[in-house]
This record gives sequence, structure tokens and C-alpha cells, in this order.
Amino acid sequence: MKRFGVLAFPVLLSLLSAASAWSQWQCLYATWDDGDSNGTGHNTPNLAIIKQDMFVALVNTPGVRSFLIPYVNADSARGRVYSYGYGSATSGIYQNWYASALDQVRLQNPGAMVATPDSSIYVANNDELHNVLVFKYRNDSIRVVPPYPRTVAGITSIYGLAVDQNGYVYACNDTTVGDDYDVKVFRPANLWAPTHDELPVSTVNLPDGVYKGIAVSPNGQQLFIADYTNRRVRKYVGSPTTGYTLVPGFNFQLGPADTLPAYPAGTLPRRAKPIGLKYLSPNNILFVACDSMIGVSTAGLSTSYRYGRIYLVNPNTGTLVGSDPSLNTIDVARWNYIQLDSSYTNRVDGKIPGNASGYTSTYDVEFDQQGYLYSQSTFGWTVEKWRFNGTLPTIATVEEIPGVVPESYRLEQNYPNPFNPTTSIEFSILQPALVSIKVYNVLGQEIASLVNEHKRVGTYRVVFDARRLASGTYLYRMVAGGYAETRRMTIIK
Repeated sequence: MKRFGVLAFPVLLSLLSAASAWSQWQCLYATWDDGDSNGTGHNTPNLAIIKQDMFVALVNTPGVRSFLIPYVNADSARGRVYSYGYGSATSGIYQNWYASALDQVRLQNPGAMVATPDSSIYVANNDELHNVLVFKYRNDSIRVVPPYPRTVAGITSIYGLAVDQNGYVYACNDTTVGDDYDVKVFRPANLWAPTHDELPVSTVNLPDGVYKGIAVSPNGQQLFIADYTNRRVRKYVGSPTTGYTLVPGFNFQLGPADTLPAYPAGTLPRRAKPIGLKYLSPNNILFVACDSMIGVSTAGLSTSYRYGRIYLVNPNTGTLVGSDPSLNTIDVARWNYIQLDSSYTNRVDGKIPGNASGYTSTYDVEFDQQGYLYSQSTFGWTVEKWRFNGTLPTIATVEEIPGVVPESYRLEQNYPNPFNPTTSIEFSILQPALVSIKVYNVLGQEIASLVNEHKRVGTYRVVFDARRLASGTYLYRMVAGGYAETRRMTIIK
């Protein structure tokens, strides 16, 4: 059943920290890798969520196999609708995107994929022309339906893929060297030309390097890109039709805590990097799946299974959400180690409650409409469902008001005021600047930081959620360049 020989490792000191480091995030189930009824069949690097416990798993081994497996009413022991086989039996199997005998594309080394509320499934494919393919999940199967949307994305391999609430499609090059069109933004797929040669409405030029997942806020104003080379996440702001600019103050950066020690002795340490991204609305939290995309050596595989994390990130600043690791970090490897009796790989299918994949290789993160989180184990051949045992915070997001040209720096009175539980605050920036807006109680103690980022010239709106505060009068203060102003607001409950 298992694919690789494994070595036993002593648990890392960091994994022996208090149980609070993982107790609030709980894996509800992981699909059993049993081959006969619920396994995907081979390496499973990505997934797309249709609705709760209904998803599509991507099986891909470059140059060997590529196909999609749907699941319905899934749990650890059931849900798989059909199978192409298991293990080596799947070698040479490639699913086709098919519109007609003269219009078909083989699924080949696909990157990320994403599902939209209308049950469309978008795949960043790497056939010869690097198409963005659109399938439809219908009647528990994966089909291609009229108007048969797909479009060529260019001469460079693509990996990252996202779709905003208005249907704009974002495709990101996997590797870029000397290319000015690294992220291409396309019109909604129902508008794509039948010639499959849709031109992007805007593009983003990235520095040379390797990039993986991308995520976009629902309105398309915030774009996040996993900079795999530099172990960071980049943020851009703008719109799909007018283009995007880099936010220099955004800083999510992996470091020493995300580096695995060398094993065996004499080899290089393995450095985890950001891979999959997902923006969770309405909480406005960026989730970043981080891991080491591992090679084929037994030692390398075993070492990499000791790391696999999903971080919760403030989309305004790039910092982790809060200081509590039980909230801001899903340590998948540590969860596996504890559930599997002090092993990273000792997966026993049929073991109740079936809530650990083993073989941690977390490349993707997705959500259903109820807010359950789904991840996967690429080399465990499994999909996992997670729940946060608590209430996730809601991060105030800053949105530019289009078409409003500022005449001066200005902080407006919040509206409504008094309010319960939310209110909007508008502000204007006359020159590019680092903007800070903070909320204080009447004693001058800081209650919340609403804005702390560089902003270009424009007028913006931020929503303040005060449901956790008591009734009373509060102050909010804006500082930008040489401008500073303070106003009052009142909460009535």
C-alpha cells in the first residue's frame, strides 16, 4: 500500500511543545489510501471543493499520469465516485478535456486547480500550449460542456490559478525568466472566444524566479502570489481591468523555523516554501500552505515528512493572525506524528477515527461554503478535512473606492455612528505613503490596528468590526506621511 521505504526519526524538539500548538485545529477525516474503495490512486497534489464533503482530487505524476477523481459525501472510508486504478496500474493514464474529435487536450502535468460556485473546475494545464481548461462537475462526474471554454495561456508553464467572484481568471507562470507577462488575467470563461486564444485584460510582471499558488480577494482588488524562490508571499493591489501594483510593505517570509535539519549527515537542509494560497472570506484571512516539494530519495522523503504547515496570515500586513499558534498555525506534520503513535508515516487504513494522512506533503488548501478547510497529502494519496474548534477572527480589509480622486489627506467620520457591530471608515491619500489607522479606548490604550500598510494615491474604505468590544466611546487615529488626525466613534449595544 505504501510507496517508499521510510526511516524512523526522533521527534523534533519543537514538536514536543504544549498541545495547544495544534489542539484548536482538528482533522475530522483523511480519505483512506486503501486502493480498493477510497484511495486516489497516486500522488495527489491539488484539490477543488464543490461543497461540503464533495470535492475533486487531482492525481498527477509528471510524465506518468494525470487525472481527476470526484468524491461525494466523503469521509475517511467512502466517497470516491470512480477510479482509474491504483499505484502502478495508473501509469500512462491521462484524462482528456474533450469538446470534439478535433478539439481535445490531454491533461498533462497540471498545476493548481480551483472550483467556482457554479461547479466549474478550472485547471492550469501544461500541455504544449499551456491551456487553462474548464470542466464541469455534473451528476457526480467531470465533464466538458458548451460553450467548451479553454484558453491558451502562453509559451511558459503555468501553476497558480484563481477566479474572483466576478469570474475573472488569474493564471500565473510557474517559472519566469525575462517574461513581462507572468500573471495573466482573463475575462470570465463564458466570454472566451471559441478559438481558444483569449487575450488577457491585464498582466503582472514578476521578478525572475519560481512561483506557485495565487489567491485573490473576492472583488479582485488584492492579489497574492507564492514566491517559491524567495520563500515569501507577494501582494499586489489594483483590479483585473486596470492592472496591479506591488505592495512593498507586505511581508510574509519563511525563515529558520521553516527549515528542516540536514539528514543524513552531510546533506543540505531542506527549506520549506509557500506553495498553495487561499483567501477566506468573510474572515479576510490568507491561508498559506507551506512544505518542501520533495524529490525521490528515501532520505529526502522521510526528512520532508517532518514538515507541513498551513499559516493564517493577515492580508493587510503579511503577519500571522494573532500570537497564538493554536490559531495561526496548522501543523499538519505534528498532527500526523501524534495521531500515528509517534510516526510521520505509520498510516494504517481502517484505523478509527481515520483522521491522519501520514506522509505529510501539504501543497494545497481550500474551503467549502461552511468554512471547513481541506488540504491534501501529495505522497499520502489522500484528502483531509479540518475544523477550527473556536471562532476565527475577522480581519478588517482596506478597499479602494474606484473613480474618487482625492484633493487632500483626509480621515472621514465613520458611518454609521453610533453603530453596532460594524462601521465604515473612509480616508484619502494624496501621495503614496505608509498609512496607519488604529483604534483606542478613552484611556489611550490601543484596541485594534485597522490599517498598517503602504497605499498609493486614492480614497479607501475600511470596515471596523466591534462585536467583541463593550458599548462606549472610542477614538480612531490616522497617520500618513506628515498628516495625522483623530476622530471619535460610539458603540451602542
